[in-house]
Amino acid sequence: MPLLESFKELSTNLSFYLIFITFSVYVGFFNALSSLINQILEPYGFSETQAGIGGGLLIIVGLVTAAVTSPILDRTHAYLFAARALTPLIGAAYLAFTWAPQTRGVAAPFAVLSVLGAASFALVPAALEYLVEITFPVSPEVTSVVCWTGGQLLGGVFIVAMNALKDGAGANPPYNMHRALVFQTVLCVAVVPLPQLLGRKFMGLGGDMRRRFLLDEAGESPQGRQEGVGAREGSV
Repeated sequence: MPLLESFKELSTNLSFYLIFITFSVYVGFFNALSSLINQILEPYGFSETQAGIGGGLLIIVGLVTAAVTSPILDRTHAYLFAARALTPLIGAAYLAFTWAPQTRGVAAPFAVLSVLGAASFALVPAALEYLVEITFPVSPEVTSVVCWTGGQLLGGVFIVAMNALKDGAGANPPYNMHRALVFQTVLCVAVVPLPQLLGRKFMGLGGDMRRRFLLDEAGESPQGRQEGVGAREGSV
């Protein structure tokens, strides 16, 4: 599908908006959190090394989890189930991290960052693959670029906003970023209900069967081609 037609198609697809908003917000805050992790933890007595380990857990645990879950999702096509299950977990992780630095111990921040990394990295392939289903016949490259662009742009906005919310020298502890974490949590929890609406009856063809339905109608899916061959053989 040509590019302009693709954007026109996406502009009328409610399911795409639900994923685009959620994806952009979570990617944006993931980038912001990983960029500001040292500034978030340092006021509570954490060293740069400990902050670096926390950021490493966020990435490494996420990569390992994605390596395990992606082949499973590829075989089962349970993209919608994954999106509905992982977004509440991500929201809960951001909520828990709001107070994790205040424990002044490594256990709580490290545990929450590990869960957040695992859920976030597992959600990415599920969301991108589900986009292929609900936006067909729009090219997957278009939806992927649009969502990643939204996430990167919001990441920059969130970093600036969270820096602006940093407390001053008179706070307890000085220069803490608790208000920034509250801002982060409010937005991350606010988008949790959006993926829960995906695939509902009122979405019509915006549900998870859109691509397969249209391919079957055109006889271009493996099942459709098999049925077409069977029909032709029967007529002969």
